[in-house]
Amino acid sequence: MSSTEKIFTEETCGNGVKIEFEMLGTEWFPAGEKPTYHGWPTLTNVGGDKLAVVCSGGREAHICPFGKVFLYESTDGGRSWSGPRTLVDGPLDDRDAGLVVTPRGTWLVNYFTSTHFASRYTQETTPAHWKEREDVITISLLKREHGFFLLRSEDRGRTWSKKYPIAVNNVHGPAVLQDGSLLYCGRGRSGNCLLSSTFSDTFVVLRSADDGLSWQEVFSVWGKFCEHPISQWHELHTVQAPDGTILTQIRRADGTWQIESADGGKSWGEPRHVCEGFPSHLLVLPDGRILMSYGYRKENYGNRCRISSDNGKSWSEPMILSAGSPTFDLGYPSTARLSDGTLVTVWYEYKEDLKLAQLRCARWKLK
Repeated sequence: MSSTEKIFTEETCGNGVKIEFEMLGTEWFPAGEKPTYHGWPTLTNVGGDKLAVVCSGGREAHICPFGKVFLYESTDGGRSWSGPRTLVDGPLDDRDAGLVVTPRGTWLVNYFTSTHFASRYTQETTPAHWKEREDVITISLLKREHGFFLLRSEDRGRTWSKKYPIAVNNVHGPAVLQDGSLLYCGRGRSGNCLLSSTFSDTFVVLRSADDGLSWQEVFSVWGKFCEHPISQWHELHTVQAPDGTILTQIRRADGTWQIESADGGKSWGEPRHVCEGFPSHLLVLPDGRILMSYGYRKENYGNRCRISSDNGKSWSEPMILSAGSPTFDLGYPSTARLSDGTLVTVWYEYKEDLKLAQLRCARWKLK
């Protein structure tokens, strides 16, 4: 076992700084008359304290062929939610939607498609309603529908463009940089449409200076990065710290890792371990601190947050937002801030009375 593969514990991951917070309340999203499995949400304050969440919904389970991209909206700080509206309902499993608002006010939604459901059953045991979906999948359809995509809305979510392909994916979408451009860090796309997902063993950084319409490659590396196999990197998220440093956090099996760039993503330092738990979402607060939200899939399953007061160089001890979920199938929290300082965090979690994962949010404030 190499030094970078050692086991980390929560006790060794913080800098000793404890952050206090006040929980204001938690809410489940409306389940509807026929509840479906929901997962992997992204929350954003889209302006004027209106909150929007995108996720994969309409599902039977964690893996199935029926995933759609749903949009929920709230005008009361997350106490109630309208929706869902279906943004994407393609012939494959539409998964892991992200949402970012550009400086021009455009809403960008990212997602990827998967055919992993095809490996869940044999030809003889596939449920009839799954087989109906599988029987329409052709090579031509896979070339057209299997990959990473963006949608855009230039009227605050009322109408949406057709999907268009993008060469990189991460779970929460691109980062808005201080100069108004967009930086998208994630796993690159494989050209093999026959894979269950089209993630390649490539770390790719793209930049857009035209509101996400076109993207230029800034950095790319295949196979390994500083001796870290990129095949072990998942669900990255990026933010630009107040001092200009770009932080990208990475999900690995042993927790969340972080790399940093001081030149706009053209070069990166060596990965370092931040904490157990994954994947993470990063948010710069008005006072310059950075908030990290992440899932915790060990005993007392739940969601946690940490704060950095030094542009991501170190992180506080964890704040426990939720705990005690009945299963580890949960998390992917993301956090938005309202103008009165309230923080709203949304994640997905198994709901015992429904026997399905649903969306849930917490409203809280830092003390």
